[in-house]
Amino acid sequence: MRSQYVTETRMVPTTTYQRQTQTRMRSVTKQVARVESRSQEYTVNVPQTQTRTETYDVQVAVPYTEEETYTVQVPVTTEVEQSYQVSVPYTENVEQSYQVCVPYTEQVEQTYTVQVPVTETKTQTYTVNVPYTEQVEQTYTVQVPVQQTREESYQVCVPYTENVEQTYTVQVPVTSTQTQTYQVCVPYTETLTQTYSVQVPVTETKTQTYTVNVPYTEEVEQTYTVSVPVTEQVAQSYTVQVPYTEQVEQSYTVRVPVTETKTAYRTVSKCVPVTTMKTVTKDLGGYECQAVAAGGAYGDGAGVYAAGSGCGSSSACGGCASSCGSCAPCTSGCGSSACGGGCGSVAAAGAAAGSACAPAVTYRRVYVPNLVTEEVPVTSYQRQTEQVPYTYNVTSYTTQTQTRMVPVTKCRTETRERMVNVTKYQNETRTRTVKVQKTRPEERTREYTVTSYKTETRTREVPVQKTRLETRTREIPVTTMKTETRTRTVPVQKTRMETRTRTVPYTTMTTEERTRTVTVQKCRQEERTREYNVTSYKTETRTKSVPVTKTRIETRTRSIPVQKTRMETRTRMVPQTTMTTEERTRTVNKTRMETQQRTREVSYTVNVPETRTRTYNVTVYDTVTEEVPETYSVCVPVQTMKEVQVQVCKQVPTTVQVPVYGAGAAGVSTGAGCTSCGGAAAVSYEAAPVVEAAPAAPVMQTGAGCTNCGQ
Repeated sequence: MRSQYVTETRMVPTTTYQRQTQTRMRSVTKQVARVESRSQEYTVNVPQTQTRTETYDVQVAVPYTEEETYTVQVPVTTEVEQSYQVSVPYTENVEQSYQVCVPYTEQVEQTYTVQVPVTETKTQTYTVNVPYTEQVEQTYTVQVPVQQTREESYQVCVPYTENVEQTYTVQVPVTSTQTQTYQVCVPYTETLTQTYSVQVPVTETKTQTYTVNVPYTEEVEQTYTVSVPVTEQVAQSYTVQVPYTEQVEQSYTVRVPVTETKTAYRTVSKCVPVTTMKTVTKDLGGYECQAVAAGGAYGDGAGVYAAGSGCGSSSACGGCASSCGSCAPCTSGCGSSACGGGCGSVAAAGAAAGSACAPAVTYRRVYVPNLVTEEVPVTSYQRQTEQVPYTYNVTSYTTQTQTRMVPVTKCRTETRERMVNVTKYQNETRTRTVKVQKTRPEERTREYTVTSYKTETRTREVPVQKTRLETRTREIPVTTMKTETRTRTVPVQKTRMETRTRTVPYTTMTTEERTRTVTVQKCRQEERTREYNVTSYKTETRTKSVPVTKTRIETRTRSIPVQKTRMETRTRMVPQTTMTTEERTRTVNKTRMETQQRTREVSYTVNVPETRTRTYNVTVYDTVTEEVPETYSVCVPVQTMKEVQVQVCKQVPTTVQVPVYGAGAAGVSTGAGCTSCGGAAAVSYEAAPVVEAAPAAPVMQTGAGCTNCGQ
């Protein structure tokens, strides 16, 4: 028997999962609307007009006169003697004829215009807005809400899932190597001869003639006009707005918040765990070694042993144990103690050799299933709905009318008088000597430097950086994408439209016209008269004699070898104005305010609260729970048998020629075969030694050599 691997087909239990669609009931909560009619009491403030007598204070202006002392700065002009120096020219005897413009004066009549002020008193009529109060009935519009309901159809997107087979394309990268030729700019340096131009400066000195205006001073007598201010006291009337304050009663509306606590119910959903028992089947089986009869058996005095015709190796069961596995004993029949005593030795005294070999026993691993059914707890969550009360605050506002006293500032017009300083100007003609600056041209000479530039050509060596192109080669990896088409099943989420109906509450506004009495502040115009002074200017034409200076040309003779001047000190009278302080007395009109009490009738509005009742509609939502069937997918395990290709080591019977020798009572030692060619070993016999105790059978010695190869 020789060991050999054989491929067998075995049935192996396999668990696969199959998707099943199941249905369960799910609780769905809806809000169902209904309309309730409720009554509400509210308070309305009804305005009522009442009259009361009111005493108020008035500030009355009382005029009075008062003597007042004031200080005035009075100008005083005096003649003061002043010394001044005059540059007096004198001449040496040099006869010279010259022409002189001799001035002479003529009286010329001149007409001029004067603005003469004229004061007139005019009467002015002006309009004053006098405020007064009227009660006006006003119509206003109020939007009153009305609760209504209507049926409304709406569409709902219901999701569902479909499995769609989808073909998609995959880009598989494929990398290859490609030879690429590229160019490189290699820099190198060359030296060039360059010609350039240089601007060389050249300096020259030149002479320039230029003209200068030399200033000199001459004294000229000049006539000028001065406006001398003259101040006068003029009485002027002016109007003053005198403020006074009155306390006026004012009604205003205040919104007072009122907070109410109400109780309502809301629906709260929560998930409650529920534990149920589920039957689960498990496979607790495994692989076992089973013995299969493959040949005969032989027996001796000790029992029956499995006989083999050889392992195919000279080593003690080395070929069997390595190929059969560790679970089966050696079936080679070699008789070695290393195999665990599977073959049995026939060397015992008095034992006889077996007549024939029984069939060999083969062991193989077989999967033995063991299906165990268990009860397993499964926890699922169920949604429960309950009504939970809660409180909330509602703030409403109540209108209240209150009264307060408001100070109102008004003004009344008063006419007063004041003394105003009016400054007038009088023209005076005066004479003065003025120095006049004149210039005469003179020619002068100066030297200046002029720089010019001369162009020169020069040469220099310049390094120039250049580049040349070189062609090189490199290996670059190129990745291309190869398109592959694959198929997969994709769950697609789709929706379908369902039309449903619901009742929707809505509010419409109804317009109502109401009437109320409103206090309106109005003004009426009154015409009043006042007097004011207007100063106008009247143009008058006057005549005056004005000295006009003229000149005539005369020829004279003078001696002027040298023109010189000498300083002389002279005296003149100069008018000097100083200010003298004087105290004067005037009568001033003043006004003092006196308080007087007066009485008037005042109309005011009082709001009287009235309690009314109204009915309004409220939309209340009831929570309704329904059981709705729901479809879901479950993966169910299915036990099936699957064919598996398994390699098994089996003992294959092989016929081998073995020489047979006749023997009497000799013991036979079976050989394990040749280690070189696998043939049977030769057996030699020799006589057993003579023992006095008892004759023994001859013993067969091993090692006689192989019958095929002689080893």
